[in-house]
Amino acid sequence: MRTIRIKQVDAFATRPFEGNPAGVVTGAADLTDREMQAIAKEMNCSETAFVLPSSSADLRLRYFTPAQEVDLCGHATIATLHALREEGRPEGALRAETPVGVLELEVGGAMQWMRQDTPRFRTCEEEPEAICALLGLAPGDLDPALPIGIAYTGLWDLLIPLRDLTALRRARPDMRELARHNKSVGVTSTHLYCRQTERPDSTLHTRDFSPAAGVAEDPHTGTASGALGAFLVQAGVLPPGRHLFEQGWTVGRPGLIHVEVAPGAAAVRVGGGAVTVLDGSMTLD
Repeated sequence: MRTIRIKQVDAFATRPFEGNPAGVVTGAADLTDREMQAIAKEMNCSETAFVLPSSSADLRLRYFTPAQEVDLCGHATIATLHALREEGRPEGALRAETPVGVLELEVGGAMQWMRQDTPRFRTCEEEPEAICALLGLAPGDLDPALPIGIAYTGLWDLLIPLRDLTALRRARPDMRELARHNKSVGVTSTHLYCRQTERPDSTLHTRDFSPAAGVAEDPHTGTASGALGAFLVQAGVLPPGRHLFEQGWTVGRPGLIHVEVAPGAAAVRVGGGAVTVLDGSMTLD
């Protein structure tokens, strides 16, 4: 009978049961693709990360939702860095091979950091009224002073500005139609944002829906936060530097994502705290 050590780590959190839970397997070298997918389904977190050896970097990371493998996951990366530090990895820089390329990560004390893939941007051709209908919102819920767009820092995300927290909380997507739409335009998630925040020190409040990847509402979304930060710096809405994005209030898992964008949106990294809530073994056969 085989067993593996597995953790569940709440990323972008400072206390248990906040932030976004991720499964983490730091010793996945002997697992098959089928086993990794089965483990992710059993954990039922939005993503589970698997650490494998790499010939081109310090380690290799793969990410699975309960339904499929995905190219990158911010919160699961932060969770993995936290788990590695608990297991004796010294603080400092490391390089991780991922499906989007080799990324620069940083194992810290209270904060873990990941540099995401080089930002890219696309114009959204969809009519605002059609997008609002998919979200169960009215056109008046949009913030006309902020841009709609599509951005990438490892995954493509559709970015939708809303006028306030009331509109953001009221969103009730038709998940089946939103999944169909997101697949048709080549994005992983629809990411809502507004300037009104719960905390006075936050820059934006966000909410994320990824039914095309098998995740209805993701409590915290590191890749989409990086894409949003780069998009708004590139558009001149935010200055370069470090910003604080809050997410998770609508699902009872509040948390904070630090987003650091270089001038010209040439590079972006995200960071946050993490807490291990489960450390045990899983039987495979």
